[in-house]
Amino acid sequence: MHKSQTHAEEGIQTSRNSNNRHIAIIGTSLIAALVLLFLISTIFNSNGSDGEHAEVAQVVPVEDSLPAIEILDEELPEFWLQARGLSTGNAGWGPDITAPFDTLWHMRSNAGREFFSSPALVDGILYFGCNDGNLRAVDAASGSVNWTFGTACGICGEPAVNSTTVYFGGQDGVVYAIDRFSGSKKWSAGLGYHVFCNTGIFSDTLIVTGNSMGKVCALNARTGEPVWDDEIGGIVLGPVIIDSMIIFSTEGGKIAAFDPSGNRLWSKDYSSQASPPSADSTGVYAGFSNGVVRKFSLDDGHVIWETDVVSSVSKCVMARPVIVGNVVLSGTNDGQLVSLTATDGTVIWRQNFDNWLQLPPAVGRELVYIACDDQRLHIVELETGAKIDSLEMDGYSGTAPLLLNGIIYYGNTSGGFTALTGTISEEEAIEPVEDQPEEQPEDQPDEQPEEQPEEQPEEQPEEQPEEMPDEVIEEVADDEDIPGEMIQPLDEDLVDITADDMDSTETE
Repeated sequence: MHKSQTHAEEGIQTSRNSNNRHIAIIGTSLIAALVLLFLISTIFNSNGSDGEHAEVAQVVPVEDSLPAIEILDEELPEFWLQARGLSTGNAGWGPDITAPFDTLWHMRSNAGREFFSSPALVDGILYFGCNDGNLRAVDAASGSVNWTFGTACGICGEPAVNSTTVYFGGQDGVVYAIDRFSGSKKWSAGLGYHVFCNTGIFSDTLIVTGNSMGKVCALNARTGEPVWDDEIGGIVLGPVIIDSMIIFSTEGGKIAAFDPSGNRLWSKDYSSQASPPSADSTGVYAGFSNGVVRKFSLDDGHVIWETDVVSSVSKCVMARPVIVGNVVLSGTNDGQLVSLTATDGTVIWRQNFDNWLQLPPAVGRELVYIACDDQRLHIVELETGAKIDSLEMDGYSGTAPLLLNGIIYYGNTSGGFTALTGTISEEEAIEPVEDQPEEQPEDQPDEQPEEQPEEQPEEQPEEQPEEMPDEVIEEVADDEDIPGEMIQPLDEDLVDITADDMDSTETE
């Protein structure tokens, strides 16, 4: 059709050939000039590079030089009271590891179902759900399964864990309290609709979560009885807990903060879908489907800054932001990892990848580990964004990675969950050795027994009988037989929904 149309209009085109030639010459000259300017700028921008690193971040300096990255040495929390362990969204505790890598252990789900529930880690045990409907307690060092607890549907929200209990919600619309050591159920409470979001423990007494119809709620941690609830609209994401505040977001674009009594402190409503929130002592951070990352005030929710990080209107920011010191890292659905200043949202650098970044990264001391939907786990420098390495994940990204003690843990959508070891740098490997001289005080006890040989035997027998009953009482104190009251029974039609039906709405 295009050829016949060209022949039919040949007479008209012939009369315009002369003018077109002049236009073509001028256009060609302009294009040549632009190409020359591009080459010149490329040459100047490449000064100082060694040519060995072909994949370098698109650095957007804040001023004449990049700001110094302030790293806060966070300690692994004793208990996993909210998703990613901390309100900042970062589940990375050094040391950083690089190639060569080796598989420490690997497990497969039932029927190859997806792993979407990021792991919680307490006392060397990983707790995570799967779309095969099982919550697993797995030894982090060996990969051996201590116990499994089955539900009617898949599990995609991250659990919360305290000293005795694992709390999580399922796509069957039920919140469960499971004994951390035996895997037996303590109580369950129905929320009426599917639970896709994470679970949090607030003040050791409340379990906070939400459902797919916009209801957020708090349950009694010991009994599962409802304490308070509220409607904010849309599929609930989050929560994040900081100080005396609980913040939820929704796929409908809502951000809402509550106090322990369930009073709504503030709320914001946007037309674009929101990511799960993160928070530090200066504000709350969330990405939105219109490509914007916003920081909100903890006090009243006013917008401190907002930065448009995605140029294409068809792409969005879905990944939960991660705060590391004075830097905010955010992944986008157009394959960008963007580094922003936490104070004003200025872009520090961008790094491009071949597919969506839907999950928060794990950040060590100098390196960032991020799962991408190009089926690879990528490693970049925190300060510059330069690519260091990438590893095959054998499937699309499923769970946000966790970094601890030289091991990376991650699950994929092909039903695999992997613990990967790497090589620790010599500088970081030396650090534990430098701490060893602190063991010298052990020489002092050798002298102390000579001065007080009789006091130590007398004190120890008196203290031990008092401590032992206290420990026993704490273990027996859990009431496993107390039934949990249902907030709203789940319809039978919803219970029959399989994990396949939920794949399109999976969230972190």
